Amino acid sequence: MAKYSAAEARAKFNEVLTLAKTEAVEIHKHGKPVAVMVDAMKYEEFLDYVEDLEDSLAILEIRASEDFDPSTWKTLEEVERDLGLRPL
Repeated sequence: MAKYSAAEARAKFNEVLTLAKTEAVEIHKHGKPVAVMVDAMKYEEFLDYVEDLEDSLAILEIRASEDFDPSTWKTLEEVERDLGLRPL
């Protein structure tokens, strides 16, 4: 990961933008990291990945709970009938 001070990133902004297309760029202020610049598409992919992980975690938490009982579940057809989307 490339690292720039905030002042250096400001002075070399076009360079930082170009570099961020291929790798993450860490911006430091007073020697401490304050931001990371990444390609927009990579950022979207990262958000999708995190969302998938959160969904997987929610499923695992439900399965681990005491209330998890698949025998009480309804079929899709039953749900559709209950909602009036499928004739009896």
